[in-house]
Amino acid sequence: MPLPNVSPRQLEYLVAIAETGGITTAAARCQVSQSAVSLAIGELERALGVTLVLRGSRRGTGLTPAGQQVVTDGRKVLAALSELGAGARSLGQEIDGRLTIGCYAPIAPFHLPLAIAGFRETRPGVEIDFMEGTLPDLQGALLDGRCELAFLYQQDLLPGIETVVLHDRPPSVLLPGGHRLARRRSIRLAELTGEPFVLLDVPPSERYFQAVFDAAGVEMTPAHRAGSFELARALVARGIGYSLAVQTPAVELSYEGLPVVTRPLADGVPTTPVVLGWAAGGRLTRRGEAFLGYCRKAFRSSSGSRARGPRRSSPAAR
Repeated sequence: MPLPNVSPRQLEYLVAIAETGGITTAAARCQVSQSAVSLAIGELERALGVTLVLRGSRRGTGLTPAGQQVVTDGRKVLAALSELGAGARSLGQEIDGRLTIGCYAPIAPFHLPLAIAGFRETRPGVEIDFMEGTLPDLQGALLDGRCELAFLYQQDLLPGIETVVLHDRPPSVLLPGGHRLARRRSIRLAELTGEPFVLLDVPPSERYFQAVFDAAGVEMTPAHRAGSFELARALVARGIGYSLAVQTPAVELSYEGLPVVTRPLADGVPTTPVVLGWAAGGRLTRRGEAFLGYCRKAFRSSSGSRARGPRRSSPAAR
């Protein structure tokens, strides 16, 4: 079968349109004229025999279903070409190139800074971009090539996503500094019955924390719902309720400087491992493999340990 007359530059422009939302913005991003982008896209459409981009003043610039598929495949082609160049240059040299990683937004402050800063020290030739999002959004980004690796919870994983576990920590209880149980070494959920519960309401957190309450034999009745981890901690610090969290900051203070006490659960409850995921069915780039290896070591050594009660794996993690 003859190969289509398609150039990497044409694919680059099409991907830029998909990511910026228009021909003008794509041209600015690629540092070329708008006419150059329009001409390249027209040539690409003729080479493939399909319409890729919808043009019109009322609806703006969008992609046809064929355009969306070509963008997905085009990202893979561009990544492979980038890897080809990086592999050739890396013979006897350092790994280089651009690597895009994703991270589930609530855990990003606990993972991205360490991963980016630490990896740059070991592989200074690699340029790292990152994106935050929900678990479904990030898995979509992995499958369509917008990012190569992503930090996820091992929950609701889509077919076609491979993972390795970085660390697995049971949840802890967050209490205000003056709470009656603040001096305890560990706490059972039943001891907090009747007190207002502040739920970190970022999907799929509610379903996971429901499983925790079910395992402890306690009814979960959220009094308040917080859309961010720091808001939940701030509400707890003000004595508005208690909360649960899997990730625990090193500093037990809220944004206002009020104490937030973190105590392990004494109940045997499900865990939700943090994993690094990627699209199955293909090899990671050399820089992707290097990043994966770095993270497996870095987060295993930085996970730490506290006196914890018994635990078991989450049903979603099995």
